[in-house]
Amino acid sequence: MNDIMKAAVLYEPYRIAVKEVKKPKIDAGEVLVKIKATGVCGTDVEIYRGKYSKFPLIMGHETSGEVVQVGKNVDRICVGDRVVINPIFYCGKCYLCLMNRRNLCPHGGLLGRDIGNGAYAEYVAIPEHMAFKFPDGVSYEEATVIQLLTTVYHSQKRIKIMPGDSVAILGQGAAGLLHTRLAKLSGANPIIVTSRSNWKLELAKRYGADITINQKEEDPVKIILNYTNGRGADIVIEAVGSPDTLKQAIEVVRPGGVILSFGIPTEHMHDINFFPIYFKEILMVGSRASTGEEFEPSIKLVSTGAVDVKPLITHIFPLEKIKEAFDLIDRSPGTVLRVVIKV
Repeated sequence: MNDIMKAAVLYEPYRIAVKEVKKPKIDAGEVLVKIKATGVCGTDVEIYRGKYSKFPLIMGHETSGEVVQVGKNVDRICVGDRVVINPIFYCGKCYLCLMNRRNLCPHGGLLGRDIGNGAYAEYVAIPEHMAFKFPDGVSYEEATVIQLLTTVYHSQKRIKIMPGDSVAILGQGAAGLLHTRLAKLSGANPIIVTSRSNWKLELAKRYGADITINQKEEDPVKIILNYTNGRGADIVIEAVGSPDTLKQAIEVVRPGGVILSFGIPTEHMHDINFFPIYFKEILMVGSRASTGEEFEPSIKLVSTGAVDVKPLITHIFPLEKIKEAFDLIDRSPGTVLRVVIKV
């Protein structure tokens, strides 16, 4: 077997190139996955822009592929299996892992950022427990969305949406749209969503949104309060990660309501009035990645068609054009939902 593979290597911010590198070797308990497709996550974009200084590195973690080799003691995964990868490493021994909070393991990290080479490459070696089989009816490109769906699924488990809950979702990127769909499946009513893009709002309607607000044209706070009879929404999901939407979330959640802080802030937040958190007795919930338990139900949601992920994939690039893909996201974020790199 050839010991060389192609991979996209990020040498410094904004400088990425496809090069030949050593193919990973597997140890006992590991599997070698031939990567078929890998999505571009917001975390990858931040790394590309220089948020992390560990260079050179091979990014990519929202990925799918075919198992081509298995190590000793592997008994659940076989050669030929189509798999999606859980990119979260964990030790399995610390108190957080033993509490089933593996996503918070202080000794773990993210594939392609903290530990190992990522999936903008022809092959990845991972422990068997990080691979999850998915059926033939789901394409490799669609399967790249499953890892993102697991993070949404994990976060909504934490806030427990009940039938009849009013839910406001601020932001309708790929994650925000998945939040809209899962809220619909949970029986939320009404589901009120905001975005700066009319075409994303149209897609949100297909995913189950009852009320859509273009926040460039309308005041989302006023409209959400109006549609909830002045009380505010039972649950507000902040899916952008910006100070403005967090401020809106605090304003539009009802007294005793819940705010899910799902969006990942990329800047320090100043001038936010936290007094309403006390005064309205707001419950703020954070959510990070997923524990791994969310993969099987997320795969089922996609394979049965309960969550149609195809509309989320707006652009597909070959590995050789990965720089064009990142530059497109950097240059025209409003026209992109999800970019997939075919390997």
